[in-house]
Amino acid sequence: MTVRKKTDKVALWQAIKRGRWGYIMIAPLILGLLVFSYYPSVSGLVLSFFNKTSTVSEFVGVENFVKLMKDEIFLDSIGTMFKIMIPKLLISIIAPLIMAELIFAVKNDKLAGAFRVLTLIPIVAPGVVSMLIWRNLLSVDGLLTDIVKLFGFVEKDAVLDWLGALGDDSLVLFSIIFIGFPWVGGTSVLIYTAGLNEISSEVIEAARLDGASTMRRIFSIDLPMLTGQIKYFLIFGIIGGLQDYGVQYTITDGGPGYATYVPGYYLYKLAFAQDNMGYAATIGVILFAATFVLSAFMFKFMDIGGMKKQQGVF
Repeated sequence: MTVRKKTDKVALWQAIKRGRWGYIMIAPLILGLLVFSYYPSVSGLVLSFFNKTSTVSEFVGVENFVKLMKDEIFLDSIGTMFKIMIPKLLISIIAPLIMAELIFAVKNDKLAGAFRVLTLIPIVAPGVVSMLIWRNLLSVDGLLTDIVKLFGFVEKDAVLDWLGALGDDSLVLFSIIFIGFPWVGGTSVLIYTAGLNEISSEVIEAARLDGASTMRRIFSIDLPMLTGQIKYFLIFGIIGGLQDYGVQYTITDGGPGYATYVPGYYLYKLAFAQDNMGYAATIGVILFAATFVLSAFMFKFMDIGGMKKQQGVF
């Protein structure tokens, strides 16, 4: 047994020696991951057990976690996060799919290509610029207010506080969900289109000859064949929704009051506005744990590996 172990070690070192240039080339990437990804995560976990500010560093054990479970702002922010995340998740799956089906139905290849390019143009603008444009559109006297009044949906003297700038939070969650309309810009449409193009033309032609309507073909052929793409958007949409606070940071500042606070934005405010790094790190640990558990659950029970092999898209 000892001789065999020594032989295995020699073989291992010989294999490493043969591939040494590969290991040397990949070393900077591994180092970067350790320094910029894993170290911050581990240090954040450690920090969550401390009362840490710019002047104080005191070990408090699980006190931050106990306090967080009684924090009404944090608990309310979880509910707000789901109110925003669930509609936006459904929209991000359905709206690009509809657009992809419309493009797929275009018989002229050049025209279909032009439509695909048009869906990519919005990603040229930086995200912050897009948010600022939407802030102007949704201001009290912005373009959306003018459009709503023009079509007579409200009285001409009505005040529509879309973003809660005047303290009214009745429309603010709807406005956050509405941002990005018509929700088809970016690569989502192209991913769906690629999946549709993978469907055998013979299958589609057979469905047409059998008298299947367009809607029947979509529900009986297209959607089953696009299961991989739908799962992809679902998984990464949930992960992104747990972490996102871009709108709060650039447009609403969490207001009015705490109406649009989500956990990620509360973390940001605690860390950089209130100098409460330890408590903020606790929220980060909770978000990381939730993301990890949900990701592990979905990867295990939604057959991500099998999906990729069957679809051949990713």
